[in-house]
Amino acid sequence: MKSSVSNPQLAIFKPVVVHLRKHMKRILFIITLVLISSCKSENKNDKSLIIKHQEQISEIPKVNDQFQAFIDQFPTKNLPIKIYGCKDEILDLPKMDIKLSSEYSKDAEYEHIYGVIPTNGNYISTITLGEAECFVPILNTYKLNGEKIDSKPISIGYCGFDACYECVESMTINSEYRIYVADTIKTSDS
Repeated sequence: MKSSVSNPQLAIFKPVVVHLRKHMKRILFIITLVLISSCKSENKNDKSLIIKHQEQISEIPKVNDQFQAFIDQFPTKNLPIKIYGCKDEILDLPKMDIKLSSEYSKDAEYEHIYGVIPTNGNYISTITLGEAECFVPILNTYKLNGEKIDSKPISIGYCGFDACYECVESMTINSEYRIYVADTIKTSDS
């Protein structure tokens, strides 16, 4: 004898339960496939990130010997740096070696060596002093392979020597790499 359902409310759910039992294996199989495929695609993404990271690291070229010799001319300077372009102590700074420097500076014969300043490691920064009435600080940046990124004078440029005229120009790079340039001018009537 078959047992009959004594509660008529449960009789409504019996066909649903029977249907779910039939298809439960299929549902579990589909869920398992989805989980496995998502894990595999996640691993592929992780591998591609690793490969991209390795490619970025390998894109940083080694410093060539000629560029290293050029950079070796410069003493290392720590921040903060303050340069007064019209002060006499700057006159004692060495000139750039033209043989080593001509490839990296178009005005090497008119520039004096000041120093290399610290960077984040992705580039190299030097400061040279261009000859004028007062020396002009020039910030130069290079890729690690020696290719010049940019070169900019960092001065106001109105200082010089003249009768009844006195000027002091200073350039500061503070420890947060902020650049500040100022001049003080005094004039007098004769």
